[in-house]
Amino acid sequence: MSPAKRLRARMAESGLVHIMAAHSPLSAILAEEAGFDGLWASGFELSALYGLADMSLISMAQQLDMLRAIAGRTTIPIVADIDTGYGNAINVMHAIGEYERAGASAVVIEDKTFSKVTSLAADGRQQLLRVEEFQGKIEAALATRRDPNFLVIARTEALIAGLGEAEALDRAQAYVKAGADMILIHSKKKDPAEIESFSRAWTGSVPWLLCQMLIRIWMPVGSSSWVTSR
Repeated sequence: MSPAKRLRARMAESGLVHIMAAHSPLSAILAEEAGFDGLWASGFELSALYGLADMSLISMAQQLDMLRAIAGRTTIPIVADIDTGYGNAINVMHAIGEYERAGASAVVIEDKTFSKVTSLAADGRQQLLRVEEFQGKIEAALATRRDPNFLVIARTEALIAGLGEAEALDRAQAYVKAGADMILIHSKKKDPAEIESFSRAWTGSVPWLLCQMLIRIWMPVGSSSWVTSR
């Protein structure tokens, strides 16, 4: 069974899958030994490892080199953070092929414009793509993957951009319509109010996961559980 298929099976079995961020083979080994179900190949952490801001400064080649090194030292599934997909839909198609060959079981693509500014920047430019353009990126990713179990996860930054819950829900539904396997909703609030409200309002047909305070946790549809680093 491929790591991607194992990840899907684990989600179906337990409904709650714990994924730990990793930026090196050593951190990946520690996460696997600690019993995590998978790894998040973190763009934020890799940028920090290089002493750089998380602003699309790390190239795809650098990201892939680290992903291969991590994949060579662990057996658990890897979810790769590919930011905005390195450009338009054609860039996404190229990226999916490279990441799948490098050992990823899933990718997360966010709906910001390229080049991105980290969501944690207090006054950062948080500009989102048109919905239709991001749908095209999702469709391009799905058309390119070789393993049907490989997950394409659509991340909306609507809450980060201050556009509100209604916009986040509309975008999430549009991305599901384009074929996304999962939705990632992102908040940088220090309390779970935004995430809990989204979870109550979400009626989509696919699972969702949250990204809050740099801790990632996979969630089934309708869950109101949350995790924060407080």
